[in-house]
Amino acid sequence: MRADRLLSIIWLLRAHGGLSTVELAERLEVSRRTILRDVEALSAAGVPVYCERGPNGGVRLLPDYRTDVTALSSEESRALFAGVTAWGADSLGLGDALASGLRKLLAAVPETYRDQSATVAERIVIDPQGWLPQPEQEQNGDTFRIVQNAVFAQRRLQIEYRHKTRSSTRVAVVEPHGLVSATRSWYLCATTEGELGFTKVSRIDRAEMLPEPCSGDTVGVAAEWRGQRERFLDGFTAVTATAWVRDTRWSDAHEWVIRAGEREPTSPPPDPDGWSFLELEFVDHLHAMTILLRLGPDARIVSPITLRDDFTAYLSTTLERYAG
Repeated sequence: MRADRLLSIIWLLRAHGGLSTVELAERLEVSRRTILRDVEALSAAGVPVYCERGPNGGVRLLPDYRTDVTALSSEESRALFAGVTAWGADSLGLGDALASGLRKLLAAVPETYRDQSATVAERIVIDPQGWLPQPEQEQNGDTFRIVQNAVFAQRRLQIEYRHKTRSSTRVAVVEPHGLVSATRSWYLCATTEGELGFTKVSRIDRAEMLPEPCSGDTVGVAAEWRGQRERFLDGFTAVTATAWVRDTRWSDAHEWVIRAGEREPTSPPPDPDGWSFLELEFVDHLHAMTILLRLGPDARIVSPITLRDDFTAYLSTTLERYAG
């Protein structure tokens, strides 16, 4: 709807200070001509929006213009509070600020949606930690605070970190762009010697915030993370196997693999009763070996033969390691 788009333009301009018509068109998925018509409509309605020419120009709002959130829909109000989790704010040391901010936001939500928005916040819990305690190495300490402060201040960092496959450490000066929370770990998005990448914060042994500011180059951390994740997954070779799985471990098998489905048996079960013949899809060979070890005697690989041979050889080598 056009009314929603006009409001979106105002919010985007408030958030970014000003955007080109091309940027607005891309974000709102409309043509540049449509944006120009929308700007004219906003100006005619009394919104202090204007256009600046030149390489640094674009569409802008007067700095002192303010809006409220009374135009929020019921779904938008619920989404705002459902997407908020105290765990992220607590790990950043911003738990109290989050509580205060939510109270202010709730007061600004349209009165007709206020109760349901508060109810959503109470009923939807997002816990990235899961059931198990967080490993000590993943717990946020002084080093994490320094990294976080540098991200917020947009200042360069000198870090000493460990490579994931080597015990030696490396010292580097980086430009921090942001932090990503993935499962129970934090990752620093930073540029090192002109190359952008992600470093697991738990591998950083020491960090020092430097007085020099970052170059100011804008980096879309979320988009970079999605791209990095896609490239990471592209590096795996999927493995599909068939196996007998004991019925008592049926749920475990479905939760731990990428996909599991029942198939017509191609061999007899290990025992007469209590087994299901499943086709299991794994991310790669290592993932398959890890999950099969977790299933232990409650699974028997049927195919491929190479996976079964690798698994039994691994078990034999492990038994030899513990012999005597």
